[in-house]
Amino acid sequence: MIFLSWLDFLQERACRLWRAWSNRKMVKIKQIENNNVPYELLYLADEDDGQIMKYKESSTFWAAMDNEEIIGIIGINELNNHSAEIVCVAVDSEHQNNKIATRLIEKAISVSKDKGYKEIIIKTGNSGIKQLHLYQRCGFRFDSVNKDYFIKNYKNPVYENDIQCLDQIILKYKIYSQKELNKIIKDYWNGFVNTNEKYRDSKYEVWSFGYTDNLANRLLGYVKNGKKTGTSSALEMYEMDEKIPEVDDISIITNGKGLPGCIVKTIEIKKKKFKEITEVEARLEGGDDLSLDYWRNVHEDFFRSEYEKKGKVFTEDIPVIFEIFEVIYDRDKK
Repeated sequence: MIFLSWLDFLQERACRLWRAWSNRKMVKIKQIENNNVPYELLYLADEDDGQIMKYKESSTFWAAMDNEEIIGIIGINELNNHSAEIVCVAVDSEHQNNKIATRLIEKAISVSKDKGYKEIIIKTGNSGIKQLHLYQRCGFRFDSVNKDYFIKNYKNPVYENDIQCLDQIILKYKIYSQKELNKIIKDYWNGFVNTNEKYRDSKYEVWSFGYTDNLANRLLGYVKNGKKTGTSSALEMYEMDEKIPEVDDISIITNGKGLPGCIVKTIEIKKKKFKEITEVEARLEGGDDLSLDYWRNVHEDFFRSEYEKKGKVFTEDIPVIFEIFEVIYDRDKK
């Protein structure tokens, strides 16, 4: 009975993950006018009308749209030429737990980078457990605490997760220039070769996993803790002058901000058809539930999209490059 229950759990989790992935395709993020921002969503982020009025007219809003319905919002307020603040993030209760808030924050980060900001600030209460988890997962770090903020600035006591909201927690997301990143990466590489002299003259590439900052952070974490030791790519998607992965390739893997997280070395390359990927190989990729079904669903959707962009047709016979790698340097490990 325990074994059957565990199988049921895995199947249910796989279905939930796939529903979230499917919702990602249907939900679109677009900018909306301030007068179109639904108050019912603003109230999910902040119950105080006075606090809402401080930012509603001066902020830029983006919405998560399910067809023509607004199911989530994020507001961005420029503080100065170098800083912006995310003033609210809210998702309709029926659409929560589908990574919509993550996508909205990713949009805010992307917009802030395009505008040349150096940092993004976001604030929440000490009782916002889910919010604190979400913001850190998206790359924000604790900066400071404004003690008794909610007592001094709100008319009525605020409770969340059975905890009174007393203090304001301020988090920041630093945006690095390419010049700054180049120096940081060079210093990281020098730190590696100073203790691994045989690699001093080796060439290396710098890249991240995934197609969003949050996914890059998550997959880097899987690599660093040993859960992910493989990756796959569609051979036909490489450009004529683009290097195809080979055994002994050295790569610096970065997080979503472009900061180095570890250095890996490719130890095995397999070229096979999409439909030939095995359960073992899917597990090496370190996906959410480590199953072949999940791997096939996620990669088919991604590859199909990439093929369509190039005017090609995806089939299960497309050639896939499957790499197996090992971590050869992680400065965080003592």
